[in-house]
Amino acid sequence: MRAAIIFLLLIPAFIALGHDFYLFYNEHMNPGIFSIDLLMEKFKFSALGFIWTTYEVESYRSVVAGTAPETWAIIDNILTWKAFYVGLGFAGIFIILFLFLKLFGIGPFVNQGRINRKQKDTPESFRAGAKSKKMQYTRK
Repeated sequence: MRAAIIFLLLIPAFIALGHDFYLFYNEHMNPGIFSIDLLMEKFKFSALGFIWTTYEVESYRSVVAGTAPETWAIIDNILTWKAFYVGLGFAGIFIILFLFLKLFGIGPFVNQGRINRKQKDTPESFRAGAKSKKMQYTRK
């Protein structure tokens, strides 16, 4: 269960990394020659602002026009952050939160990993209750 939650939290980072590899492939891999040196030299992570201005220019323009210059300076600084690192940070914040909650015993993962079974000589029944009895049905 924990691995599935962590995987779901990492999906934004995987999407950003896939987008960056897609751009790298389209720009530098047309002849089909791949080398580690080319990857180290030409591969770049996309900033949030680049993604926003590339795929949704009109909403970018409307936000710029409708935002105060002091507020836009803060937003513009945030738009320089790399999308892959933002996705990792998103996952990291929630993982740390879940670990903190587990430490104090109040989170969704409190009882995971623990098996609370009573030791008995007889195997447990699928029926409710301590002892299984034959059901009695009556007609009306």
